[in-house]
Amino acid sequence: MELTTEIVRELLDYDQETGIFVWKVRERKWFKSEQGFKLFHTRYAGTTAGTMWTSETGYQKLQIRVLGKSWRSHRLAFLWMDKALPEQVDHLNRDSTDNRWENLAASSAKENMKNKSMFSNNTSGVTGVSWCKAIGKWRALVRLDGTLKYLGYFEDLHRAKEVVEAFREANGFSAGHGKELAVYLDNTSS
Repeated sequence: MELTTEIVRELLDYDQETGIFVWKVRERKWFKSEQGFKLFHTRYAGTTAGTMWTSETGYQKLQIRVLGKSWRSHRLAFLWMDKALPEQVDHLNRDSTDNRWENLAASSAKENMKNKSMFSNNTSGVTGVSWCKAIGKWRALVRLDGTLKYLGYFEDLHRAKEVVEAFREANGFSAGHGKELAVYLDNTSS
């Protein structure tokens, strides 16, 4: 069975302001057995839907199992809102756990790469700038459309940062790209 807006709305409530999905009370037709029907309504009906999944790199996403398949909740939000499923969904504030409708945008892989958080293993504090021990200078590299663009070596970290930021601005990156860790990766936030 193909997942449609009608099915998503019949099974789940979506609060556009909080981004939270809640399991709705369901008709008996959705269950193979009377026991499954009763169990669902005892345990799940009216509760928050989904499970947080974290990759080995720390990337988090909320997944919800619907019709035997795991769906990312931000994709279910598009279906619930009766919008076509995009290639990718961009979280505008770069927090993949924030599924408020105002924070979601249809995107392509290429566009989504221009709105990424700083990686947790960044040591320079500037996305796209790293220390090159062999020559004792800061190296500036930016990935654009799947290709690494070499922007040069610099004595000064501040100058390398300026060059990287100018390149990003000229090539349509979001203003916040690489500026800070995603909320769920930043151990200093409470």
